[in-house]
Amino acid sequence: MSAVAAGNPDLGGLTVAIADHRVDIAMTGGGMWEIPLGPVTLCDNELQRDPPRPAELTNALGFVHDYFDDIIVAAPTVLATPSVMAIGHHAEALAHVEIGHTNVPAGYTMQRADADEVFRTLVAEPRHARLANPGLEAEHVDTLIGVLCIVLAIMRRLDLGEIAINAG
Repeated sequence: MSAVAAGNPDLGGLTVAIADHRVDIAMTGGGMWEIPLGPVTLCDNELQRDPPRPAELTNALGFVHDYFDDIIVAAPTVLATPSVMAIGHHAEALAHVEIGHTNVPAGYTMQRADADEVFRTLVAEPRHARLANPGLEAEHVDTLIGVLCIVLAIMRRLDLGEIAINAG
């Protein structure tokens, strides 16, 4: 049941700010948490092979999931969030790849099925092949898989069908 359906006006959406070495999570109306790893951290530690092995991807997704579970233990109301928005240049880079160009429309949301498809495509490609993906800028070719691990772990844990991405 969503917070709105439950009649709880204090719950709002989550903002997931993806930075190089951390993810800051803020809940509208109160609550701030940090996941002490980001896409660069994941690439430097778990996702070093090109392309990453399945076990490395599982570990990266698992680390984010575990840290997010710690947030849920501290604040179970996170499970009832009505919406989630990813922000930052890493989130924007993910939107670029999913839509195939760098012009992200206002109000853009990424469907979970689309995020899963981008993930399946990119994790199977070596770096030189990933560079050929429309919308993928060279500065994000190494970190985008880490971004996907972060976004998908959160989407899966919250059972989200979509996530908004604020480009700008």
